[in-house]
Amino acid sequence: ATEPCCTRTTSTMPKNAANTVVESPAKKAKAAIAQKRVLIADAIDAVCSDVLTAAGVAVDRKTGLKEAELKAIIGDYDGMIVRSATTVSAGVLEAAKKMHCIGRAGTGVDNIDCAAATRRGIVVINTPGGNTISAAEHTCSLICALANNVAQADASMKAGKWDRKKYVGVELQGKTLGVLGLGRVGREVVSRMQSFGMTVVGFDPLFPAEMARKLNIEPVTAAEAMRRADFLTVHVPLLEETRNMINAEALASMKPNVRIVNCARGGIIDEEALRHALDNGQVAGAALDVFESEPPNEDEWPLIKHPKVIATPHLGASTEEAQAKVAQEIAQSMVNAFAEEPVVGVVNAPNLTLAQMPELKPWVMLAERLGSLCAQVLEGQVRSVSVELTGSVLAPSESLCSASCLVGIFGTVTGEQLNLISAPAFAREREINVSHAFSTEPCAYSALLKLTVETTKATHVLSGSVFGPRQVRVVQFDEHHLEFDPSGYLFIYKSIDKPGVLSRVSGLLGEEDINIGSAVTSTCNSNKEVVNVFAVGKKVEAATLKRAAALPDVANVRLVHLF
Repeated sequence: ATEPCCTRTTSTMPKNAANTVVESPAKKAKAAIAQKRVLIADAIDAVCSDVLTAAGVAVDRKTGLKEAELKAIIGDYDGMIVRSATTVSAGVLEAAKKMHCIGRAGTGVDNIDCAAATRRGIVVINTPGGNTISAAEHTCSLICALANNVAQADASMKAGKWDRKKYVGVELQGKTLGVLGLGRVGREVVSRMQSFGMTVVGFDPLFPAEMARKLNIEPVTAAEAMRRADFLTVHVPLLEETRNMINAEALASMKPNVRIVNCARGGIIDEEALRHALDNGQVAGAALDVFESEPPNEDEWPLIKHPKVIATPHLGASTEEAQAKVAQEIAQSMVNAFAEEPVVGVVNAPNLTLAQMPELKPWVMLAERLGSLCAQVLEGQVRSVSVELTGSVLAPSESLCSASCLVGIFGTVTGEQLNLISAPAFAREREINVSHAFSTEPCAYSALLKLTVETTKATHVLSGSVFGPRQVRVVQFDEHHLEFDPSGYLFIYKSIDKPGVLSRVSGLLGEEDINIGSAVTSTCNSNKEVVNVFAVGKKVEAATLKRAAALPDVANVRLVHLF
């Protein structure tokens, strides 16, 4: 996907020039769209075809295709629209010789090989906001149903019983709603439940405390939100950090008779621990729209069938309006992509011209890795992000490198498929100050990228440089100078510069059968502190990190994973 350009051509005017009609850019765009063909490969609301057809796009609906069948025909199409049923693999993309863009009518793009699409210059688009209202309303419905035992009372009535006393509920007014995740859906839930008179405490590592307070949300830690909630609703992505976030320990810390709702992702709640908490009365009720396996495995049904559980089969986005909305949005986005107009919801790198320039590719990779590294070591909420570039090779790439750093920072923390367009928008939405500048000051490197991230607790500085096509290196970690390859698993810690510390840490890793591929120690600061970076062969478990942090003269132990 190339950006439109203007060219000036000098030619001899034909004799019939007076009768020549010069087409406007709009007419040329319409003519280009009229030559496009789109395959709708999954069941999608008819409005999708209507929007495409109205724009002049030829549309074919062929659902339920196997991969081999898809490969056989995909070469004839300029675009494809899917939901979750069709897998768009690297093999399918290899056969898609004409493909310009792929649309996902929904949010998740796990069924699309985005990396392969980017390599082939194919834009991947989704509709992240299309189901926001439906998901929020479903969450609110489940909160109300939990409060008044609606599902259980309905089942009792249909069994021929009249148990008014058994199903006495609770009022929502005056209760505390704990919200884990203040993204689009979380904020919509808050605005609705506040109308019921609920007090809201919210946790989101990226949502500024000042903005939360403007929405009458008290910003708290995840642990405090869980401890204080009468009703707890989950709206965080499923990441390694959030898997089993609500476990036996967290459940034990909650108020007795807490009620829990999850319309986000299965796996955030430890289902076995929740079942035990329901059995022993710690949790008064749970409403679940998502599960670790979908459809659920056999071992999940005891929880689903629990008398204190309301269960729905992932209905958060299953409304007529949401389905029509995502269908219309994805079709319009595809029309815009064909016309080379601004597109909302681009998932993979949209700036395929600048970002794919050979001389800038390694800098884009370095910027994203610096951002990801910083996100995995920082504490507190991000307040500002600053990128400073030095070196002539980086002169045209200030905004590109800045956006790449944001992709690394926020993509790591949220787990969202952020890109060079959506990451800056993500920061703006949270009122995070982002700046970039080009420096002409003398530098020890021919080119340097310096990332400064200010949080509510500290300021972190990381610098890096490029020594070859794929040889990216970190050369500064806060005030410490060193040099290491930002890739794979990195075991990072600070220590006092004295004999025996390094051997104690490496010995502990050796006891856990963790191989150290390389070890780098930084320069010493005024407090005789150094930063140590070990490239290790596998993930270091949390228990081992805790043991390392307890060693004498060792602090700030982190495991970082960079792809």
